[in-house]
Amino acid sequence: MRQPDPPLVSVVIPTFNRSSMVCRAIRSVLGQSFHGWELLVVDDGSVDDTESVVASFDDARIQYIRHRCNRGQSAAQNTGIARARGDWISFLDSDDEWEPDKLSCEAERICSVGDSVGLLYCGKRIRSPEGRLLRVRMPTTQGQVYQSLLAWDFIGSCSRVTVRREALVAVGGYDESLVNAQDWDLWLRIAKRYEVAAVRRYLVTRYFGADQVTGSLRSICTGKEQILRKHGGDMPPKVRANHLAALATMLMNYDTPKGRATAYEAIQLDWRQPSLFAAMLCSVLGQSLYRRLFSAATRRLHRLYVGRAKI
Repeated sequence: MRQPDPPLVSVVIPTFNRSSMVCRAIRSVLGQSFHGWELLVVDDGSVDDTESVVASFDDARIQYIRHRCNRGQSAAQNTGIARARGDWISFLDSDDEWEPDKLSCEAERICSVGDSVGLLYCGKRIRSPEGRLLRVRMPTTQGQVYQSLLAWDFIGSCSRVTVRREALVAVGGYDESLVNAQDWDLWLRIAKRYEVAAVRRYLVTRYFGADQVTGSLRSICTGKEQILRKHGGDMPPKVRANHLAALATMLMNYDTPKGRATAYEAIQLDWRQPSLFAAMLCSVLGQSLYRRLFSAATRRLHRLYVGRAKI
């Protein structure tokens, strides 16, 4: 197929050693009912057969870009952003897939929004590798969402997001210094300057398996600490207290003194933290038992990634 010039949407797929999965993601882009796109597959130093898998797709709209060594997903996404030609950039994780009308629904929404909108996001389904439905999430918040986004990352996965390229350039793209929560950080920086629009359709499927856990519990905690340092000054006391309480309950899995110190900091901001007091009480039982209780509790609360992350 002839490559449109220029495309409305540039699709960026960062990947690393996922040759068995990336073909599904690529096929879901090729299957789009909307054809005004280009696809940039950024191989972040894979040592498997990712290059040959991408080369097997005969479509002029697909570009393969390779990092000589592994630099991390944020660097791969920034490489894709730098090479993109579209006015809008859509991200797709290499283990996810899109519904066939994902880009057409977003293109229609793009035509209806003004220059004040910098980001669109849609609904998603999370399934097990066998296809069992684990969770659904439909967008409910749009407009000036910065304060809501400070409270929790309701946007989440980059696979459900399409961003105005101008907005990405204005905020500087992904922060490659962060070890976790890079997406949330980017959404925050965009939402501080632009409005966010919702596409109220389930257009993304995420497959949750063993390698979809985003880092270790230690990296999740480090990422949370980095977000608090970077954006905590804009958070109301109660919101900051809630994040500190969540951080404390995670820290007590492997660093009880630091976890308790963080808990005291949260209580100073807002003492109404019953779950935090319960976690502190459980921490006296020892880290091994605390870890088992924490994992069981978070899984019951459907916190899929945190509940399964290894220390």
